[in-house]
Amino acid sequence: MERRLSAILVADMVGYSRLMEQDEADTLQRQKAHHSTLIDPALDVHHGRLVKTTGDGFLAEFPSVVEAVACAVAIQRELPEREANQSQDRRMTYRMGIHLGDVIHENGDIHGDGVNIAARLEALADPGGICLSGDAYNQLRGVADVGFEDLADVQVKNISRPIRAWRVLLDPDQAGKRIKAPKSRRGMVPLLTQSALCVLALGFGAYLWSLAPAGFEPVDPTDMALELPSNPSIVVLPFTISGGDGQSSWIADAISESIISTLSMSPDMLVISRSTSFSYKGQNLDAPQIAQELGVRYTLSGSVVQVGDNLRVTAELVDAIEGSLIWSIRKDSALDDLFQLQDEISQQVFQEMAVSLTLGEDGRNWIELAGGFENYVAVINAREEFQKFSPEGHAKARRIYEKLLRENPDQPFANYLMGWIHWQRITIGLTADAGADMAEAQRYVDKALDKQEFGEAYTLAAVLALGRLNHDEATQFADRALALSPGSAEANALGGWVKAASGQPQEGLRHMELGMRLEPDYPEWLPGPVNYARLELGYYIDAERLAREVLASNTNDVRAKPFAASMLVALAVFQEDIVEAKRRAQDFLNLVPNASAANARQLRWLYKDQEFVDRYANALIQAGIPEQ
Repeated sequence: MERRLSAILVADMVGYSRLMEQDEADTLQRQKAHHSTLIDPALDVHHGRLVKTTGDGFLAEFPSVVEAVACAVAIQRELPEREANQSQDRRMTYRMGIHLGDVIHENGDIHGDGVNIAARLEALADPGGICLSGDAYNQLRGVADVGFEDLADVQVKNISRPIRAWRVLLDPDQAGKRIKAPKSRRGMVPLLTQSALCVLALGFGAYLWSLAPAGFEPVDPTDMALELPSNPSIVVLPFTISGGDGQSSWIADAISESIISTLSMSPDMLVISRSTSFSYKGQNLDAPQIAQELGVRYTLSGSVVQVGDNLRVTAELVDAIEGSLIWSIRKDSALDDLFQLQDEISQQVFQEMAVSLTLGEDGRNWIELAGGFENYVAVINAREEFQKFSPEGHAKARRIYEKLLRENPDQPFANYLMGWIHWQRITIGLTADAGADMAEAQRYVDKALDKQEFGEAYTLAAVLALGRLNHDEATQFADRALALSPGSAEANALGGWVKAASGQPQEGLRHMELGMRLEPDYPEWLPGPVNYARLELGYYIDAERLAREVLASNTNDVRAKPFAASMLVALAVFQEDIVEAKRRAQDFLNLVPNASAANARQLRWLYKDQEFVDRYANALIQAGIPEQ
């Protein structure tokens, strides 16, 4: 039994029983013809796997949402033309649902929550239409040949949590549009439309109350007063206070200021300054309006309820673009412990923000591994510098990691991090003795694993084994990392890269793409090996889309854009478009004047499949990139 992140397409024929009753033989014959000449070829073109047919429908699995949607769109646009000669009551139509989720593979079949959600979405689709989950929709940036209608959060049968749903607009005139469904069409109450008043006893019998936020319409990024930053952006609104003696607004202000100060420690987030956020104090504006004015995606608001010397603080993070609540937290404390309460609230908000917006669930694990909140903040700041893969970033990261190690010489995580420093010295050409740095990296990771087994440390062990060209050992360490930390973005991203480089591109790509899903602000080095694996497997559409996203981004990784530009050149050659390849080659040379095919080979000397490395390098030569 194996778990895998997949794009799932569930299709069901509308009125199948009625059609069978009218003419069973004709229905079966037409259904078979549509499968052999339309559905099966569409699946092949878009790398889909037909898992099974269900009499009146079928279930298919795809390596990406983009391919699943393209396949569904092709079928839904073509089928009406094939059925045009049938009377209205005899025409075959399908409803389709698509979801990106974790599925269980067993004996050729797939099942689990991911399949169930896709099936529920299919039931929401119009005849001849397609319905997507929010998880699937989030993978479709840049898709321009269809439009999308936001159906908001829906509650579906046998799924406990509400599901964000989108309808695909197949009309070519609606291509590229994003519209909101009328409330009557949504057919369900949005997740956050009901306010609740909670009466809570606090020791001595007094009570506190808080209100759940009402749902609201999503903000269109194109309507924002300022351009939306590429990094997660947030405004912390002044907290409100109720109860007390009417002179306690300073308590709410102090908590708001503490959260702003703590969030500003993160290199991954753009945090609106205190002076700007406090200019909204006392104004009767809703969160979406403020987000629109400031050009931020997220708003954090909160309240303090005071009863005597007791406080209850709530905080809520809202996604203005999605129009939904991401999470809320609550803390109780005595007034005498206000400073401790500020720290606890600020640190919990910081952690939840990292989990939700940047690091994913790794954020929770790293606090414990780093040995406390202050160390954790230092680690993520150093990681930001490390991932620039520049001499300046390396030096800054090394200073922070060395300080952690001096203060905690036997701490496993600190040793693990220092191992990466010595590995990076080799990678970016700072080493005077590669063998010595490799030995130091190995010493540090061995010490870390002697103290504590954790998945991230095994990823470094895997990368070091890969550096020795011991692909079997590298794969074993990667598998151990994934077994210990299956939900870790870092273990999946690095373990996936090691597996792809060790001759398992399909398996490696699956883990790398899962790493991208688990860490919303995924490392900027990751698209390079992801796209190389896609190219190796023939997933050209996905590779081109991601490469263009990298080239349009404000990446700090000095290698990212050259890798993406090189990828586009090879991709055009693989697609036998030499004219386009030569044009892209000139763009590549403008970006990297000393680019060469030999350099492309050198950068991939770790890869087991050197035949594909040669094919890639030869494609660059065909497009006009110098060999040396």
